[in-house]
Amino acid sequence: MSRYARLAAIVLVLGALLAVVGRMTRHHAAPAAGAPVARAEVTLDLRIDSGGLTPRRAAVPSGARVAVGITNDRPRAVTVVLAGYEDRLLIGSLPAGGHWAGTFIADRPGDDFAWTVSGEPAGVLSVAGSHLVEGHR
Repeated sequence: MSRYARLAAIVLVLGALLAVVGRMTRHHAAPAAGAPVARAEVTLDLRIDSGGLTPRRAAVPSGARVAVGITNDRPRAVTVVLAGYEDRLLIGSLPAGGHWAGTFIADRPGDDFAWTVSGEPAGVLSVAGSHLVEGHR
């Protein structure tokens, strides 16, 4: 019977030790998947005229919520696309004198996202930051 008592004592001690270690590692864990993430907010006001897109270059931090406003000062409708974010930013055709507004999360770092106006390159958006997910090693 003393062997069983010793075995039970060892199991209890190991269980207590695992509980302490488990609580210590929880304090260093990443935020829960449902936890809100603080994001930088950036506003881009773009104009399309006979000279192209103004400003031609813009930069935002990776992970930022970007509010985009586009005004078409050309005398005819244009089609506007942000290459690399077509699935997030659906602008489409913008009539002469028209304005479009929308938002997207800039979570694809890189410095060569082209704005195209009616199929022609008109400007570049840079998304500054790392390709690595925060907390990964």
